Amino acid sequence: KVLKRRLICDTARKRFIREARAAAGINHDNVMTIHGVAESYPFLVMEYVKGQDLSELVREKGPLPLGLAIEYTVQAAKGLEYAHGEGIVHRDIKPSNLLLDSKGTVKILDLGLAKLSTEEREANDLSGDLTRQGYTMGTADYMSPEQSKDPTNVDIRGDIYSLGCTLFYLLVGQA
Repeated sequence: KVLKRRLICDTARKRFIREARAAAGINHDNVMTIHGVAESYPFLVMEYVKGQDLSELVREKGPLPLGLAIEYTVQAAKGLEYAHGEGIVHRDIKPSNLLLDSKGTVKILDLGLAKLSTEEREANDLSGDLTRQGYTMGTADYMSPEQSKDPTNVDIRGDIYSLGCTLFYLLVGQA
């Protein structure tokens, strides 16, 4: 994953590096593995996963059967549970950030909007939060009401809400 040249400003670089550091600390089957990061020209080295995101899957095949939709949602919930235990709130859970590999494993992608706990920010030498009150971050169709009002105060409940919206999409085929 490479930060686009047009986005290489100080804030974007910090957010990108934060994503890498946050994701590099996650070691779970349902979260995309980050193998390394280069800070001089920001790029991430991630595991290669052959598959498609759940948004593409539903667009191609239509709404999923109940059992399959629940299975994929539970896998994502397990990855989120682990991330939450590590002090990370994703803040952008949606079908396109859930990748289904060729073995049927769902992996959470894109921790770019992740909110780290105070302890995690200090451990990774990330003073301050790159999210400011008054800014909306995330994808509107999957965003919890409290996140749309103030993304700085979102906790794990926001991810659970977004995962529920994702389940709805998997079952119905629309947000």
